[in-house]
Amino acid sequence: MLSLLPDFADPVRLCALGKVYDGKVPLAELPRLAPLLTSTEGEAAFVLAFEVDADRRPVVRVKVSASLALQCQRCLGTLHQLVDAESRLVVVAGPDEAERLPDDVDPLLVSEGRLELRSLIEDELILAVPAAPSHSPADCAVSLTRVNRDESVEDRSVSEDTVHPFAALANWKSDSKNQD
Repeated sequence: MLSLLPDFADPVRLCALGKVYDGKVPLAELPRLAPLLTSTEGEAAFVLAFEVDADRRPVVRVKVSASLALQCQRCLGTLHQLVDAESRLVVVAGPDEAERLPDDVDPLLVSEGRLELRSLIEDELILAVPAAPSHSPADCAVSLTRVNRDESVEDRSVSEDTVHPFAALANWKSDSKNQD
C-alpha cells in the first residue's frame, strides 16, 4: 500500500497494476467540501484500491472515514457527523458505457485518461453530507415542541390585531354592486 497520493493519475493503468493508496488528507485541502463545514480542522482517512473485476472492467474502490463539523439547520450550532463511506466505481469512457453498467456499481467518467485522485475522496465526503443536517431532537438546543407552541400563540395575537390592507377593497366591491 502506498501512502503518498499523486495529484493526477491514469485510473485504467492503476487498475491494471493493482495499486492501493492508503492514507489521510487534511479537510482543509478539500476546497469543494470546505463551504459545507463549520470547521476544516481534522483529517479524512481513505483507501483507494484499483483493481480489475471478473468482467475485466477497471474498478476503483473508495473508502473514506472522517468526522465533519456541520451546521445544524435547526439551532445553527455545530454538529459533528461521523462519515464512513464506501463506493465501487467502474471506469467508463462515455455515457453509453455508463448506462450498460449493473446497478451495484457507479460509473466513473474519465476524460483524457487523467483523474484527480483527491477528488474521489472529496466526492465521497460531499455525498455523505445530508441536505439539511440537524442534531437529534434530544441533542438540539432548539426544542421543536416549544418553537411550534410559541408560533401558534404569536399567530393568534397577530391575526386579531392586524389591519388588513385590502379590507377597503371589499367595501368598494359591495358599493359597486349597490350602484348597479
